[in-house]
Amino acid sequence: MRLKTKISHANRGKAFENLIERAIRQYKKADVAIFHKRATPIKPVRMRGGRIVDGIYEKPSTVDYDGCYKGKCIYFEAKSTASTTSFALDNIHEHQMEHLENTQKHGAICFFLIEFAKKQEVYFVPLPVIQMALLHASTGGRKSIPYDTFKQYAYLVPKNKRAVLDYLIFVDKLIEELAA
Repeated sequence: MRLKTKISHANRGKAFENLIERAIRQYKKADVAIFHKRATPIKPVRMRGGRIVDGIYEKPSTVDYDGCYKGKCIYFEAKSTASTTSFALDNIHEHQMEHLENTQKHGAICFFLIEFAKKQEVYFVPLPVIQMALLHASTGGRKSIPYDTFKQYAYLVPKNKRAVLDYLIFVDKLIEELAA
């Protein structure tokens, strides 16, 4: 999907998160699916005026989003990159992969949404694509996923009447593949 707004480097991740939240609201309003942004547990270290100004993570979060669609549990992680040529694998943390792999083993649908901010494109990336890239990196291979790999093995997420970022089109494909 091509986004229409210019996004500063500082706000890149937040703008992408806002886009996902808008799609989630659209899915909910149309009674298509329910998704939630998972909070990262933070222990306040310093407060000012009732607001946390400094804190530490109590424990690693699992993934960014979870929900339910067509009777299936859905878990996904959202990542954004300023690069136009690749996505660095060090943006993916071990605890995130562990959570996605464990929930998928029990029947959940798991994937990544990866934004190439400068290209204004968002890709739906099935978990096996990320697993293969991480395996390759762990054996001395490339520590990033080339942009061309996204074009070949991932799906460019469209904007349509149903949602501003309609990634459920590709969840349907995964459900069909599992049923076959």
